[in-house]
Amino acid sequence: MSKLDQLSPKSARRRRSLIAALLTVPVAVGLLALAPTAAQAAAPADHCVVNLVTEEVSCATTQAAAFAEDRAASAEVGVLASTTLITLYDRTNYDPAGGTRSFVATDYTCTAAYSPIEFSVDYLDAAGWNNRASSVRTYRSCDIKLWDTVTLSGASSTWIDALADLGTIGWSNRAGSYQIS
Repeated sequence: MSKLDQLSPKSARRRRSLIAALLTVPVAVGLLALAPTAAQAAAPADHCVVNLVTEEVSCATTQAAAFAEDRAASAEVGVLASTTLITLYDRTNYDPAGGTRSFVATDYTCTAAYSPIEFSVDYLDAAGWNNRASSVRTYRSCDIKLWDTVTLSGASSTWIDALADLGTIGWSNRAGSYQIS
């Protein structure tokens, strides 16, 4: 007869419960070790630099790293410098935490007039940014005109120099393509 059988029914149940609980601790600890932390579970913010001259796209987990990758890729093909013309932000107030798309050209400054159109990006979905921009910042005398759908069709915004909240003019998460002038 085992010692477990010699215990009272109440004591035996307690002992079995204690053994079962002790056996589940290593399993629970193992599962916690395999579970991703909150930082690991969250998808990293995506930042890409689209070179309008080479048509190369360089992406990284930070905006600075994306620019560094673009500089390295540009150097490999003999492009001397990249100048940021436009940066789209996934969040309002130029918050890079949600991701960014910066569009660069080589030593370029836009003309002051809205004509001629200097660059057109027909498909923001190709850059993973269709209906995603919530704020925009422009540089080097450039302005941007957003279009509702790809291929520069549908409704268009006014020319924008910089805007911390595209929702104030009805364009948050709406742009499918754009023009730079």
